[in-house]
Amino acid sequence: VGDTLFGALVDVWNQPGHEVHMGLMFSAPTGAVDLEFRRIARTDGGLIHFGMQLGSGTWDFLPSVTYNGMYADWSWGAQLSGTVRMQEENRSGYRLGNIFQATTWGNYNITPWLSASLRGVYTWQDSIHGDYNGFNAGAGPMDYPDNYGGSFWDVGFGLTARVVKGDLVGNSVSFEWLQPAGDDFKGYQLARDGALSVAWNFSF
Repeated sequence: VGDTLFGALVDVWNQPGHEVHMGLMFSAPTGAVDLEFRRIARTDGGLIHFGMQLGSGTWDFLPSVTYNGMYADWSWGAQLSGTVRMQEENRSGYRLGNIFQATTWGNYNITPWLSASLRGVYTWQDSIHGDYNGFNAGAGPMDYPDNYGGSFWDVGFGLTARVVKGDLVGNSVSFEWLQPAGDDFKGYQLARDGALSVAWNFSF
């Protein structure tokens, strides 16, 4: 179980073909931040790497503002969002870095049931503050707080298929390939690979 998100989306501006809304979300620290390696034979165990813990361990604020535009078979938009850690440290002695993200996209309806999208994403993430207050073996770069965060650029290519009639109307399936286009890491980190995401949505 990871952290729990809750909050609201608020309409700010709504005109034919254009809309703006704000996201006021919060994250409760329900995910573990003290998971340890299993002790096997003569290994020392200890806390696992920061990136493998299940949550942030802090209360977080996740604000966003999103613009959507639509005309005929075209739609487009942009979003600014962030993650602000609201505590100095979690119960394991550290705090994940704040995050800022900007993304923009365009979408075209190829047919009534199939659309294609293209988007660009910029992400900035601060390094981890503090360190574990328990034993950590320091087996590699992933065990040191300065080796987290940086600036990242990505390009996404997507397809969405929608059911437009029949008993399954309202269902849609989306696929997106997110390809890294540039990295400026803090410290020492592994290069990023592309990522495929699949989402199923139901609207009513």
